[in-house]
Amino acid sequence: MGDKERLNYLDGKTWSKYSISVWDLVKTPSEARLGHPAMFPLELCERLISIYTKVGDVVLDPFMGSGSVLVSAKKLGRKGIGFDIVPEFVELARKRLENQKIEIAFSTRLTEFLRDEEKVEEIRRRLKQVDITPEVYCADARTLLNYIKPCTVDLCITSPPYWKVHKRKRTADYKKPRPYSNLENDLGNIEDYKKFLGELAKVFRNVQKVLKQGKRCIVVVMDIRVGGEFIPFHADVMEMMRKAGFTIEDIIIWDRHREYNNLRPLGYPYTFIVNKVHEYILIFRKSSI
Repeated sequence: MGDKERLNYLDGKTWSKYSISVWDLVKTPSEARLGHPAMFPLELCERLISIYTKVGDVVLDPFMGSGSVLVSAKKLGRKGIGFDIVPEFVELARKRLENQKIEIAFSTRLTEFLRDEEKVEEIRRRLKQVDITPEVYCADARTLLNYIKPCTVDLCITSPPYWKVHKRKRTADYKKPRPYSNLENDLGNIEDYKKFLGELAKVFRNVQKVLKQGKRCIVVVMDIRVGGEFIPFHADVMEMMRKAGFTIEDIIIWDRHREYNNLRPLGYPYTFIVNKVHEYILIFRKSSI
């Protein structure tokens, strides 16, 4: 491999497994009981963090929610920084972080890599050189430049608010609406879709500034339907990110069909409407602008 720096600590077998373009990951029962309306499974976060970072790197989630990204970052020996405007979810994230220990030395994904004593020493050295204490802020993500210096973040993983979606009953399986919050500065409560995208763009322009050059921002989204109108949210996010200074690098499909166990025949028998049971994991890279 010469002097070229490796991307991560994964062995070849795990690298191949993770490279498949469709991921079928679900929340554990304990994660589902946490009560957050839109949380990542820890396995999803750990997989992305282990692909795109090393021990001691900084991982950001500007829409932290229950803190799954930060919990996974701490477990894997990375520093997590998270923002959320809902005090209850910020407190939940802090409690989860208090209960999470660093388990980097025991990760089975590192087994092959750690047979090399030099690499073991590299991990120990990186852990000693950096402070990986998580930073949790009850603050609007549009203000993150007040908290983070430019070009200091190695990876961003997040799922932005869905435009008005959590206010409505889930049509695919009758589940009740679970509004994220009633706060005025909650982007998901903005009535106009174009204004919603404009405010969301402010967040990601700031994310672009705090990311190191060439590092990734991963955005997890699902397309939405409002009334009879289909909105290709993932496509709008891709265009928004391009304008914010990012280049699309890859797309992974997150297959969530196992979570939908009571699907209904939407539009039957007059209009065929697809039950959306997948999300897009959009992988962007900071480009020069």
